[in-house]
Amino acid sequence: MEIFQTIWTALSTPNEGLINIFSVPLIFIEAIVTMLLFVSILNIEASKRQKILYVFTISIYNILSTLLIPKSVIVFVNMIVPLILIMLFFRLSILKAVLAEVLPTIVIVLLETIFSKICLVFFHTTQIEATTIPIFRISIALAIYLIIFCIYIFIKHFKLNISLLDNMSKSNKTILLLNFILVIVTISTQFYLIGYYNEILPFSITLLSIISLIAYFFVSIYSLYRTTQLQITEQSLEEAQLYNKSLKILHDNVRAFKHDFSNIVQAIGRLCWN
Repeated sequence: MEIFQTIWTALSTPNEGLINIFSVPLIFIEAIVTMLLFVSILNIEASKRQKILYVFTISIYNILSTLLIPKSVIVFVNMIVPLILIMLFFRLSILKAVLAEVLPTIVIVLLETIFSKICLVFFHTTQIEATTIPIFRISIALAIYLIIFCIYIFIKHFKLNISLLDNMSKSNKTILLLNFILVIVTISTQFYLIGYYNEILPFSITLLSIISLIAYFFVSIYSLYRTTQLQITEQSLEEAQLYNKSLKILHDNVRAFKHDFSNIVQAIGRLCWN
């Protein structure tokens, strides 16, 4: 009985050492589910070897970064290094790599904010307690990873993916890349404010702020998607016009040849008659 009481005490009180121990397998789980998410959404063709190498490399980096990189610069380093690793292992363009990094980050931060608010409302914990008490930290992390995996299963089952990047012009790709950068800055600032005032803000205000950010992001993506579809339609019309023009030229050439051929046949016929 004392053993269970000791375990429960260790799990229900702030314990940085225990969190560090559990963070190692959680880092590997996070790398797996986030990789599955962006590979399925972006419809990235990757071999099993590429996926395993990426998960192992990004997990080892995340473990070492928490130990070696100063906290003052770790946020900026963690934005650049995963981007480079995604481009290196999956051979993606910078736009797809940014999108592969941004989408899972948005989902994780969103779910973490919601679950932290739920813990605050139902279990009367503070933001600090939710991140320092092992039972809350581990439960929130596992719940987030489970939801991300369910999203991956849903996307894979219904074959939902983003294919607009393949047909997008360079100007639209630049606009989209700038949009992603602004989204990252805006979301980081917004969630920092939400986390700072998490104990003061009502849950409805927090939820409204999150929904507004998500709506802005998807409306921007949809607008670019419609613009891209319009460009594709215009290109198809131009190709059809060129094709019709080529057919007209070919038709005129055939008519001219027919006319010349008829004259030649008539001339040969008169010669043979004579």
